[in-house]
Amino acid sequence: MKREQPTWKDVVAKALADLGGQAHLSEIYSHVEDDPKTAKNPAWWQDTIRRVVRQYRVFEPVPPDRSGVYKLVDFETPLPQSQDINSEDPDINHGVAQGMLVSLGSIYGYETFVPAYDQSTREFQGASLGDLVSVRDCSDILEGQNLPRVRQIDVLWFDEDDHGLFPVYGFEVEHTTRVRESLDRLLKIPARFRADLFLVGPDEEKKALFDRLVNQSPFRDHRNRFVFRLYHQLEALYNAATIYTTERNDFGVIERYMRG
Repeated sequence: MKREQPTWKDVVAKALADLGGQAHLSEIYSHVEDDPKTAKNPAWWQDTIRRVVRQYRVFEPVPPDRSGVYKLVDFETPLPQSQDINSEDPDINHGVAQGMLVSLGSIYGYETFVPAYDQSTREFQGASLGDLVSVRDCSDILEGQNLPRVRQIDVLWFDEDDHGLFPVYGFEVEHTTRVRESLDRLLKIPARFRADLFLVGPDEEKKALFDRLVNQSPFRDHRNRFVFRLYHQLEALYNAATIYTTERNDFGVIERYMRG
């Protein structure tokens, strides 16, 4: 994946950097009003900027509440390290799998999100998941009655277009028998986004249950959107990406879309 043009996040981050790292929304508006991106979206670009500063962790509100002032904060995810999923504790495995998926999303250039509760209660390689994701809040991304269920999906990867963030991958980690509930949450992502929906589980027993359920209503009409992957497959992809990232950094080159 490569980004040919700056995203809204890029535009706002540059504006804050130009303004000394902290500014009121009105100052941000004035600074970006002649940006090509705002010219393409003359009717609602200010609404978009207000949404962007609430969504991303890199933008932090300055007290008091509703001051309208935001500052640009450093956001560097820890360099990923090799990792196994080998604990007998389902909750530990769940958090490790989530951490792997968040790290992979970051490596591949996506914006990442996990549920608010998991951000504060689960850790991966010594960091809270909340310190690893790039999206603080996705409540402005998906509207409607299904939003509360979507916000409970274990890991979401987002891309961004002129209208803002949109989901491209959804992941549920399922160690128990609640596979139907996981599939139902994933299906709450509106089909118009064409997101790929993954369920990650520990063994062939879970895969067999997945295969059975996705051929039943209401999932069978969306069968081509669902994918099952085993823990060891996630582990293999993550560790391969970790090796690649380390060697790429040691060599001193980065992907085009990361060059800013």
